[in-house]
Amino acid sequence: MSDSAAARRPTMADVAREAGVSLSTVDRVLNLRANVRADTAQRIASAATKLGFHAQGVIEQRLRHDRPTLRLGFLLQKSGVAFYQGLAQALTEAAAATARARVRVMIGYLDELDPLAVARRIEAQRGEVDALGVVAVDHVAVREAVSELRLNGMPVLAMLSELATRAGAGYLGVDNRRMGRVAGWFVTRLAQQPGPVAVMVGSQRFQCQELCELSFRSYLAEAPGDWELLASRLTLEDPGYAHGNTLDLLSAYPNLAGLYVAGGGIEGVVHALQELHGQGLPLPTVVCHDLTPVTREALRSGLVQAVLSHPREQLARRAVDVLVGASLDKGQPGYELLPLQLDVPECH
Repeated sequence: MSDSAAARRPTMADVAREAGVSLSTVDRVLNLRANVRADTAQRIASAATKLGFHAQGVIEQRLRHDRPTLRLGFLLQKSGVAFYQGLAQALTEAAAATARARVRVMIGYLDELDPLAVARRIEAQRGEVDALGVVAVDHVAVREAVSELRLNGMPVLAMLSELATRAGAGYLGVDNRRMGRVAGWFVTRLAQQPGPVAVMVGSQRFQCQELCELSFRSYLAEAPGDWELLASRLTLEDPGYAHGNTLDLLSAYPNLAGLYVAGGGIEGVVHALQELHGQGLPLPTVVCHDLTPVTREALRSGLVQAVLSHPREQLARRAVDVLVGASLDKGQPGYELLPLQLDVPECH
């Protein structure tokens, strides 16, 4: 190697300067002399990679072996729902890719809406996981269970649906007020003419669904035209119940102009729409949540006109990053909004 080439080769001092640490800290990482904080070691590894430092492989190996092990728990909604199955997979993949820690993901499902049962499941996470992400109804028993975990030092992140401030959990999800208004925009512009409009929610105990419903109603109330806002219908997050309620709704209002499905049970709604379409009956403009194989096919077939989604992979990556950071830095998750994903038939 020539003298000029040797002069250009990055040194430990270059890595220290790039990482913003002392030369002795780089030496400790490189030669395994003493423990170095995981985030500091990560900065050094990133600097070594950026500069092309000859011993970057040694630093990366040290980082892999020195990463702390964390157990991240996630309590999602019903296990049979395609969106939550996909989210569970995305969380597992995000955990495997994170650099700051070796993460073990522990997924649980809340197959019943009873707040007391949900609270018991949350309480049972104490001592089982190091941090918790949860999709849950906002109820006093749930808030107390979350608050108790926080008082015992566990970071808790409410995902998709917020919990009241006094619970002390962070939040990661979309702006649900905006989501409801976007749904209203689609209905008022795609419906053939103004008329009766209905909202279906799984449970108004989910803050996300309550906010979506209220903002949708607010948008329709301001929109020009003779829009008749009907009483909300429940799906109970259950496809069978949603199927029956959709058939009842369309039987009572065959001229229904728009339907906004702001909760779970969309599989049952789509099944009912398929039946009615097969009978040659007119269908309303339909907007629903979360792109899954069922809603994607409903878009393609014209049964649904728009799907408003949480960006699932981004949600999973940020949830893992936030909970890992809160666990290692002894902090609490904050409030973070994700962009809304829009899908219409032309996308598929």
